[in-house]
Amino acid sequence: MLNDRINQTLILENGRRLGYAEYGIPAGRPVFHFHGSGSSRLDHPSSENMLNDLNIHFISVDRPGHGLSDFQSNRRLLDWPNDISQLADHLGIYQFYVDGHSAGGPHALVCAYQLHERVIAGAVISSVPPMSRLNAYQGMPIMNQILARSSRQFPWITKLIRWIMRGMVMGDVEKASQHLMSSIPDTDKAILYTPQNVEIFVSAIREGFRLGSRGVAQDDILINQEWGFDLARVLPRIDIWHGEADVNVPIHAAKYMRDVLPNAQAFFLPGEGHFFVLTHWEAILSTLVNEK
Repeated sequence: MLNDRINQTLILENGRRLGYAEYGIPAGRPVFHFHGSGSSRLDHPSSENMLNDLNIHFISVDRPGHGLSDFQSNRRLLDWPNDISQLADHLGIYQFYVDGHSAGGPHALVCAYQLHERVIAGAVISSVPPMSRLNAYQGMPIMNQILARSSRQFPWITKLIRWIMRGMVMGDVEKASQHLMSSIPDTDKAILYTPQNVEIFVSAIREGFRLGSRGVAQDDILINQEWGFDLARVLPRIDIWHGEADVNVPIHAAKYMRDVLPNAQAFFLPGEGHFFVLTHWEAILSTLVNEK
């Protein structure tokens, strides 16, 4: 039964297949979750009981070229809300919440922008910000800078990096885990090294690369180039969650979004890195669905 819920697909109006997974209570408050870079619908809170206690229907969606979702040529960030609107219609949901971790953050924000009548509120967690702003790369590790800068200026380098990465993560599971964990900053290793968290993290990444690397590279390119909308015109409430010790996406990115979004509340966590979401899901989701 669980496999049926986590390996679902919808055929969209244009014939593409969209993969998604459902966790928690089907009749609960709907939250559409958008995974981080290279991940998949298998990215979810480890505690099903927590989702049940919060009365949440958690729907985790594969972006095009990830997991069970078909690749979409010439994709724009602005195309994503239409996919989510169709999925919500399919599930019989009119209004809903959205959240996005890391590269999923821009996808949550564009849904809040285009679907403001349907999106009740959103949360962005360790989110990538617009990379066109001044000093956008300040404080980022060199490899992250290379990936981000190449996505804006030399996309073929991004595609090569992701092709190499797929070869590393799709082989032996133990070796794949070692490769992935070796790239994790020290601030996050304590969180990811717990057996339950590392299993979710590694399996979600391997599933994200299931169809190849071009969907992942396309995602990198989209979020690092112009988004096509103004953050100042995002109407729903947005919760900004960010670790002050995040090196993948330094804290100045979250402060920028806090200052630009018209209806934002920010939660900056001292000492936390990029993957604190794994231990803070309950606080993030309970705050998101609290409609005070």
